[in-house]
This record gives sequence, C-alpha cells and structure tokens, in this order.
Amino acid sequence: MTTISDLPNDLVGEILSRVPITCLGAVRSTCKRWKALSEERILCKTEAKHQFLGFMMKKYKLCSLRFDLHGTFNEEEFVDPSVKEIDNKLLNQINISKVYQCDGLLLCVTKEDNARLVVWNPYLCQTRWIQPRRAYHGQDCYAIGYDNNRKHKILRFLDCYDHSVKHTFAEYEIYDFSSSSWRVLDITPTCEIQVYQRGTCLKGNTYFFGQEKIVYQEDGEYPEPPENLICFDFTKESFGEFLPLPFLLYMFYDVGAFSCIGNEKLAALSHPEDISKVEIWVTSMIEPNAVSWNPFLVVDMSLRYGFYFRFSYGGGSFFIDEEKKVAVVIDYDASEMTRYEDEAYIIGENGYVKKVRLGEAAPHVQGALDLSEFAYCCPHVCCSSYVPTLAHIN
Repeated sequence: MTTISDLPNDLVGEILSRVPITCLGAVRSTCKRWKALSEERILCKTEAKHQFLGFMMKKYKLCSLRFDLHGTFNEEEFVDPSVKEIDNKLLNQINISKVYQCDGLLLCVTKEDNARLVVWNPYLCQTRWIQPRRAYHGQDCYAIGYDNNRKHKILRFLDCYDHSVKHTFAEYEIYDFSSSSWRVLDITPTCEIQVYQRGTCLKGNTYFFGQEKIVYQEDGEYPEPPENLICFDFTKESFGEFLPLPFLLYMFYDVGAFSCIGNEKLAALSHPEDISKVEIWVTSMIEPNAVSWNPFLVVDMSLRYGFYFRFSYGGGSFFIDEEKKVAVVIDYDASEMTRYEDEAYIIGENGYVKKVRLGEAAPHVQGALDLSEFAYCCPHVCCSSYVPTLAHIN
C-alpha cells in the first residue's frame, strides 16, 4: 500500500514549494522524511523564482504576502497578489506598529501606549515576549540581528531631543537571546537616525539612513545635513563610520528606503520631494565599513501619474527581482475616494509602471469605522522573501 512517505522527492519538493509560509511548521510533523526534506530546503535557502513569499504589515496587522512576478509584462498572465492575515492566535489579538525581519525571525512592536516586543519564528511556531529592562519608549528605534557566532540579538536605542528642556535623551542597550537579558551599551551618539526608520538586516548587521548630529540653535533653527549609510555591527555591538549613498537625500523631505537581495546585497531607493523620478541602486560590495554601488533602475513616475506624484512620507518599502529588472514599491492612497487603500507599484525598465491593489479598501459605512486611524499606517513589506530558520527562540 502506497503511503505519503513513498512519494518521490521531486513531488514532495513541489508540494513543499506550495505550502503557505505559516503552515510550514505542520509539515515537520507529517513524517520523518518530510521533516528532513523541509529542513534541507531551509538550510539550502531555497526560494521560489520570481515570487515574493514573505510578510507585510497592513492596517496594523501582520499578514503573509505572495507576489508573483511571472506575468509582470503580460496582462493575461498576471496574477493578483495574495495578502492574508496570519493565522496565529497571539499575534491576531494585537495591533502592530513596526515589524523587522532577520534570519527567519520577525520582531514585532505592538501599537499601544506601553509598547511591547514579541519575536516570532513562523516555521517553528514559536513566540517570545521580550521584557524591557525598565520600560520601552514611544520614540525607541529597534533592530534585530546576529553576531559572528550566530547568536541573535535585539538593539534598542532612544536618541530624542526635548525642546521644552533643551536636552537630548540617549539610551542604547542590547538584548541577548542566549542570556535572556538586556545590557547597556557605552555608545556616544554621533549620528541622527529618525524614529520612523526601519533598518534593514543584511549578513546579521543592520543598515540605517543616518545624518550628522544636529546642533540645535537657540532660536530653534538648525541646518539639516544630508543622509548617509551607517551600519550597526552586532558582533562589535557598535555603529560604524558613515558610508556614502549613491544619491543626495534629505529625510525630512524626501522618501528613502532600503531593501536587500537575499543576504548578500543591499538596495537603496530614493524619491526626492521636488523630483518625479524614482531611482534604485544595488551594492556591488558591502561590509560594515565599506560599500560600492551600481545603478539598478530609474523611473519617471510623472509620465503615468503626473509631476506631483509622491510616495507617502515614511513609506516606500520595496523588494526587487534582480533578474527581471523590476521593483515593487509598497504604498497607499490617502485620498478620500480610496480611503487609505494599500497598493503596490511595479516599476521596471523603459518607464514601465503598473499599479495593483493589496486587498480591498476599507469599506465606507457612515459611523462604523474611523478611517483616520489608518492615516499614518503606511503598509510596510519585509524587504526580502522569507526563508525559514531552525533557530529556537524559546
């Protein structure tokens, strides 16, 4: 009698490639052979070709995202992206303001007055609440990464200027999963990293936009310096020196974002306030203390949407398909008509732009829903396809 364990490896591999991200854990309990094959796929970092299979934050909820780019240039073959709220009892009960991805782990920050941190391993179906050393702050920045020994850590830092007392409050600390504790870091702030930024993890380290420390004048005026690239090294547990960006960017006015290609290359997007062109560059070499860039795409959005089109301030998260030479930028339309409809712009060579919806817009029922709660909830996509990990967090 033929059983499920008798299926050929090629067929099992095809089945595994179609299993939703959040259901991979159940595959492990099917039989020993399927468990071994699923883990082999993970360790080999197998990814679906021309598909983004990952996570995004949408309307303060964590969702899975399947985005098929096979039919990008053929309307008849294009398949609408699939966005589904994850099936996790704990995470379904909370609203999430920020999400960070590194090495198969997701760090989520809850949206509440007293924010909390929770780490989730979707493959092993494990969650872990991270208790604060004292308390978390609404202006905190976070990053998740790992050191050279593959030990996972969380960076938390607060660097906030209080105009009422004319004083900068600075706190830097790191959480070590192996000891389940926070340690204060001896870091003297030399750069300014905006609180709404989400750094991008690459090779265990996290890269941010950073600018020279602003010196506030007595009259409240101050010159704004341009952004640079800066790396937090989780092995050294410190920030490195400023590295050059391939474009001029002022974060108070322009849209800028990072993404990554696998775990090898960093991608940078720029959409200046007064220019309709979006440009994306990809690193040809990157280390914590050195970087070089190659141009990837330049697209003039005004040809399709007019000169005044801009991606949302604080938005612009994206992922790219290097082989197809396309990028997918996640954004939203804040107009009254579309009621904060989440959308994606596929951009490519020769001015190619295609707009697709990410789920339905919020229904307009008089008095039933306060749509203003989504006014600052720009959807955010984790920057690369999710690759499961066997790292235990409990």
